[in-house]
Amino acid sequence: MTDSTTEGYEVSAAEIEGMVRNLCGYALGEPDPLLRYADLTHQQVLFDGIVAALQRARGRAVADLIVAGTPIDTVATTTNLATVARVKKLVSLAGETERVKTALTPPKAVPAKARKKAVAPPDPVIATIAVPVDPATANRPPAAPPAVRPPAAVPPAAPPTAMPPSAAVPPRLATATDKRVLTAAELEALGIGGRGSIPTKRPRASTH
Repeated sequence: MTDSTTEGYEVSAAEIEGMVRNLCGYALGEPDPLLRYADLTHQQVLFDGIVAALQRARGRAVADLIVAGTPIDTVATTTNLATVARVKKLVSLAGETERVKTALTPPKAVPAKARKKAVAPPDPVIATIAVPVDPATANRPPAAPPAVRPPAAVPPAAPPTAMPPSAAVPPRLATATDKRVLTAAELEALGIGGRGSIPTKRPRASTH
């Protein structure tokens, strides 16, 4: 079966025989004719599948050329496909028709109204506002920034003063055994003495 997309490429009979011996040597050496036939038929079907896979790979290569920006006429000439129809056939076999169609479709033109809306003109009110400048201060150098005062030094804390030993001892509380002198009012209230003095014991008279 002749493939029209391979026109211009030829191989010799010796190349074909050599490839068959390399790829099908085991099947060709089978002594049983029936087994040899079955093996060689399997090899032919396998090679038909290889041919179809090679066609798809060639079609993807052609599609990549077109998507990259190469004109389809130039692709037909440089690949020896000769016609645009053959180029499209390989692209179709590779399943790349939609990708090539998208690459060849020019982008849609943007309407003039849409372009005007996309680029909005500057606001005339903002564009005409002028900030008044005082001529006397126009060329004056900028004022120096205010000097920054260093933080005031914090004096060191004074060491704690030692407490005297006498201050650390609490005062002694009065106990029940402590004695004190009663006042005249207290003595009178107790019925002891009329003049506020404590009576003293008189010495006993001697019997001798």
